[in-house]
Amino acid sequence: MARTNDQDRWLSEIGLGTVFRLFKDNGATELLCKVLPSNANSKNQVYLARDLSQLGKIPSGEVTLHQSTTQKGGGVEAVFRAALDFHWIRQDGRARQAPDAKLIFYPQYPEVRFSGFLRGCSDAPSSLYDKNRRGTEPGRVLVLGISNGRKVLGITLPPESPAVREIDAHHPRDAYGAFLILPIPGLVQGEGFMELMRKLCAIHRRDWLPSRRLDKNGILVPCNASNCNGNTLESLLGIRSNGYSQPDFRGWEIKARNVPNSAKPGASVVTLFTPEPTAGVYVHDGLLAFMHRYGYADTTGRADRLNFGGPYRANGAAHARTNLRMVVDGFKADDGKYSPTGAIRLLDLNDREAMSWSFAKLIDHWKTKHAHAAFVPAQQRLVPERQYRYGRDILLGEGAEFGLFLAAVEAGKVYYDPGIKVEKVSSTKPVTKRRSQFRVSSKDIPALYTTHRIVDACAQAGYQPIPASPVLSTATHPASSAAAS
Repeated sequence: MARTNDQDRWLSEIGLGTVFRLFKDNGATELLCKVLPSNANSKNQVYLARDLSQLGKIPSGEVTLHQSTTQKGGGVEAVFRAALDFHWIRQDGRARQAPDAKLIFYPQYPEVRFSGFLRGCSDAPSSLYDKNRRGTEPGRVLVLGISNGRKVLGITLPPESPAVREIDAHHPRDAYGAFLILPIPGLVQGEGFMELMRKLCAIHRRDWLPSRRLDKNGILVPCNASNCNGNTLESLLGIRSNGYSQPDFRGWEIKARNVPNSAKPGASVVTLFTPEPTAGVYVHDGLLAFMHRYGYADTTGRADRLNFGGPYRANGAAHARTNLRMVVDGFKADDGKYSPTGAIRLLDLNDREAMSWSFAKLIDHWKTKHAHAAFVPAQQRLVPERQYRYGRDILLGEGAEFGLFLAAVEAGKVYYDPGIKVEKVSSTKPVTKRRSQFRVSSKDIPALYTTHRIVDACAQAGYQPIPASPVLSTATHPASSAAAS
């Protein structure tokens, strides 16, 4: 065994109980661990996953596009980067920031690597990553802790550490990318799957519930909009309307989908996300200029109003009212490869770019929210007030690689369906509403994930079934709606 320097020696003697205490004292609520191979060092970076989408649990900054020089041949290639608020835990329990720590995604391979985690931090365990010291030893263990939805904490354990032997004996079971989830004693364990199932079953058993949402202060307030099925479900799970741009519930993104009958949910439309465009007339000239060029008069006769609607599907015909068509630029459907400089674009008849979404922007959303997703059937009624009840048959999607999303867009399964409008167009103060949404039929959701399944939340939670309340027909409640979320 190569010598560990004095600063890192304490890591050779640390036990797992001390590791748990140090992370908990710094606010960590989840731990991930990875056994490092001999090529994981300061020269080669550390492999974490095939795709950024598999690391949504790890909070990061905005995904941005960069040019990188290859180690072999010195060529230039485009990569994605996402900065981390990363801190190494010291022996005294304090955490010291490594200011250059980042995730780098190389889509051409594909792989995500952890980089810059030693630079600029005098308290980093440098000897365990130095190729001339211990940086090529197998059996080192990197432990990452997730704190407050923003900060990432780290400790690296040498193979002789008592904590490593205890981790080997502990046998963490749940995988996350190239990591294993290391349960913290005294805290809710794993990815929260069983906790989510218990809560969804309890919500199902409560039957009809008033339409509500949690505001930014955590106060329950009425909700009376078309997307209140999701707001109400989130409020029942304790999720605020302005939470972090992280998965909604312990690593799971929660999506309600309106169905006519929550007990027998059929196909429905689901809004995946609502990213604003990053380029085109919409961005460069502004919304009003865009609407005057591509918008159209309200089709129901409401005066002094311009609308911009859809849908738009890749490789389809131009929209009859806007004369815009969608293309996916930089994606090869035959092998699933995509260019870091690619984008989804709406082009007019002169091939002018009306609006577009760079892959960097889209992958940022996809990484954050869709690694693990639960789609919950929601039935709505409007009499005596807007109410919802939620089904127990939950569609789960896991492994949301960004290439699968692009393939679904290219195939027309995921489409752009905006709801943008300008009211009081002729006034000095027009009223605008932006809503750019990408949507999909629930029957096509499996195409977005490497694995999918339908589970009975109550059976997963161990509850016995109870008789369902009678399903109210549209004849009894003519205002009932199955509008998409």
